[in-house]
Amino acid sequence: MYSELSNLIKKSNKIVLASHVEPDGDAIGSSLAFYIALKNLGKNVKIYNSSKTISNSYDFLPSFSKIKDIFPQNCDLLITFDCGSFKRLGIEKGSYKVVNIDHHQSNELFGDLNIVEPSHPSTSSVVYKILQNMDIKISKDIALCIYTALAEDTNFFSDSTTNKEAFELAKNLVEHGADAALVGKNLKNRKSLAFLRLQAMFIDTIMLKKDAQIAIGGIDEKMLKKSGALRYDAAHLADILQSLATVKLSIFTMQMPKNIVKFSLRSDNIDVSKIATKYGGGGHKMSAGFSIDEDKKDLVIQEIVNGVNL
Repeated sequence: MYSELSNLIKKSNKIVLASHVEPDGDAIGSSLAFYIALKNLGKNVKIYNSSKTISNSYDFLPSFSKIKDIFPQNCDLLITFDCGSFKRLGIEKGSYKVVNIDHHQSNELFGDLNIVEPSHPSTSSVVYKILQNMDIKISKDIALCIYTALAEDTNFFSDSTTNKEAFELAKNLVEHGADAALVGKNLKNRKSLAFLRLQAMFIDTIMLKKDAQIAIGGIDEKMLKKSGALRYDAAHLADILQSLATVKLSIFTMQMPKNIVKFSLRSDNIDVSKIATKYGGGGHKMSAGFSIDEDKKDLVIQEIVNGVNL
């Protein structure tokens, strides 16, 4: 598997790295780490994301400015990161080969080569393993990108995917020069006033169901416009629901363009990936999501509330 990837990289003249629309820290950190690694090998490589705006929370990462929203022409190898389905890339399939690198159980295995390892706490930890197998030196910049991705995808080493391997990887990355304090400062302690305004609006939407064991809350376009916050920044608001003391299941909704609503489900007790799969989505046992037409939002919330066993 790793030797096949190495051969594809060696044979390719123009490589594009891509991640899912509205990328999170794992998607960004993983793709940037691989970008730096391939640049160090002297490869012609570009990095792409279809989102017009990406959260500036990650602008401290090396090569962040290299991420472009126009897909390069004449690509002969596309490597995707943290993306469960090809359609989430926001591009049409071309004649190029596709390598799919991910850690989500629900990945659709859309690549010509699929390196999908659900036992890993993040896609970035899969990337680290790949780079090691390719005998690529883990530079300070690569370590910082991978550490950032790992920290964010494990909710700073606090969620149920945080295993022994996650801490061992974090230790190795710090030894290679990753600045854990810098990551914490930028991802946890660098909030905009716009985000805080949105957070206040969001808190007013929270409802509790089933003896306060289910928390429901969401944001819409009006709230985003009024606050001035970015849609991606809003995704972190889901953490508030799950932090409530009595809550076993949280349902976060976000209005998207074209009358679509995105659901994010989280739980420490329930396999929410099964719920998400029912509605055409996927994810992990403790964190999953899906998207539906806006006019079905209330019905779906009610179905989830009524159908779940707590």
